[in-house]
Amino acid sequence: MFYLLCLTLCLTVMFLVLSFSSVLSLPLARLLERELEQANARTAANALLAFRLLPFSLAVAVSFGLALPAFMKFEPPATKEMINVPLVFLACLGCAVLALMAFRGLRMWRTTCFMQREWEKHSQPLTLQSVPLYRIDTQKSLLAVTGVFKPRIYVSSAVADALTEEELSAALSHEIAHVRSLDNLKQVLMKIVAPPAWLHRLQPTGDAWLRASEVAADESALAHGASALELSSALIKVSRLSLGGASGLSSSVAASHLVPCGCSSATLTRAAHLRDLLERGSIAVPESGTPKRRMFMALALVVVTYIVCLVTLLPAVHEALEFLVR
Repeated sequence: MFYLLCLTLCLTVMFLVLSFSSVLSLPLARLLERELEQANARTAANALLAFRLLPFSLAVAVSFGLALPAFMKFEPPATKEMINVPLVFLACLGCAVLALMAFRGLRMWRTTCFMQREWEKHSQPLTLQSVPLYRIDTQKSLLAVTGVFKPRIYVSSAVADALTEEELSAALSHEIAHVRSLDNLKQVLMKIVAPPAWLHRLQPTGDAWLRASEVAADESALAHGASALELSSALIKVSRLSLGGASGLSSSVAASHLVPCGCSSATLTRAAHLRDLLERGSIAVPESGTPKRRMFMALALVVVTYIVCLVTLLPAVHEALEFLVR
């Protein structure tokens, strides 16, 4: 009963914190997007990713970082407290949330692997320094990097024939930029923890993140020697090809397309950004990134904060757990 009660309470706390934090984040979503409009593209993308992951991260931290230690420290092993019906119901909801996230992740992994196998049946490998490149014999508009830990770039014959060698090189630099910044992994995480459809319409951080990450990939490509003129030309040509048919990529594939499917605003934002760079003559864009020192300081701050909370809040957390059991 001790361990069953512990698991039930942890799942209950996780569901409650996740629900409340998700609802409370709704009025902040659009405010955050407006505040980030003038920010650096990579900074905006990272901030939007953190905002999307915050409710689930907070729920896991509170349930397994505070509720679990509080229960294990203050609850006697020979407890006779019974699990009430509301507690079981909330724990089942928490378990359902975890099961849904696991299902989403598994589905994306299986769909991505299936699409890669199907494409490689009708493709020929090309040489590329850092990422395997395949040319697929199809008239669909496709230029995308798929996968997370073993990324591959796929280009359809329609796109390869429509682009010049310089345009294709610039487009590939854009896709390699996605690989360097682990955008496919970030995309998977965002889709796994995505809120329900009715909440997603109120919190459109996914589209905002996509726009920011695409602009950041363009800037990274330019910082690594790609031409803004050739990249913008490739973007326009592939966009026109995309109007004639689907790319073959579904939302369940971990992939970053040169022209993202279902988000025309991302293409318009990038075209305007590249045009602005060309008009200003600022072709070499310095690549942004978070210095390792800042990351280390942020991690150290998180650890210190957790230790302080662990020392000071455990009695209060245990009282809250007792209230749930009653």
